[in-house]
Amino acid sequence: MDGRRFIQALLAIYVATLSLPALGLLGWVAVAAATPPTIIATGLIIAVGTAVAANRIADLPARAASVRIAAVTILPPLAYLPSLLFGESSPDEWLAIVGLLAVVPGMFVPIAGAVIRNKRLRERATEHVVVTVGDDDDSDDALFSRNSSLGVAISTWRRRGAAVAIVGATIAVAASLIALIDGDGSDTVLLTSLTGLSSLSMLFTDDSTELAVTDAGLRVERSMTPWDDLGGFRVTDDAIEIERTRWWLPSRDFDRDEIGDDAAFIDALDEYLPRTDEKTTPAATTASR
Repeated sequence: MDGRRFIQALLAIYVATLSLPALGLLGWVAVAAATPPTIIATGLIIAVGTAVAANRIADLPARAASVRIAAVTILPPLAYLPSLLFGESSPDEWLAIVGLLAVVPGMFVPIAGAVIRNKRLRERATEHVVVTVGDDDDSDDALFSRNSSLGVAISTWRRRGAAVAIVGATIAVAASLIALIDGDGSDTVLLTSLTGLSSLSMLFTDDSTELAVTDAGLRVERSMTPWDDLGGFRVTDDAIEIERTRWWLPSRDFDRDEIGDDAAFIDALDEYLPRTDEKTTPAATTASR
């Protein structure tokens, strides 16, 4: 099981949730007047058709982990916002709510693709240098070390913190949109929910980050970035900056004072990325000497 079936299921739910309300709002199908069994049967037909079509896509997880797919699966449900905010009839509002909720499975399509791609890269990668940035695991209190039972439990809950925050944020946004229709101060609900969730995720944030230079790319904790997605690196007195090939993505900066063996890390990076802070002598100047 490579995760392909999971992405197919997400796409099937996404398309069915997105298209059924559209058919009703456009007047092509009387969704509001249809019986629940008819609506369920229609949704299942659309979902099965989508899953069959997705099964024909080669390397679906890798294709799903792209900015283009993220735009395709996240932006279309937002087209229901005008009907949700300005709809005159109750059936239209509920159809818009259902259509807007398609953003939930749509959001998880590229996320699932990225997780599966990272897993594949980690499995076939050979690690050359592994360093830790931040507080190391060797503390005076062995009770909280990574190898202790309590340390393992804390580490597990920290990794799950981000997932809890994402799911909670999605629920908070959905609840706020419903409250917006009823006019009961959804902005307060939204801000309070997101503030609480951000505080919750802070509790699960680890103080250290593990970096690994591999033959497949740079690993930051469990996230792998292929070398083709990185443009180079700069070394300053204080930090090591990893540059991206895409201009809109920020560079990743790591404090050299917090890296256990920054020299070995720099040497390993130099095998796969150009070092952009080095100034070379122009060829014309060299030849004239």
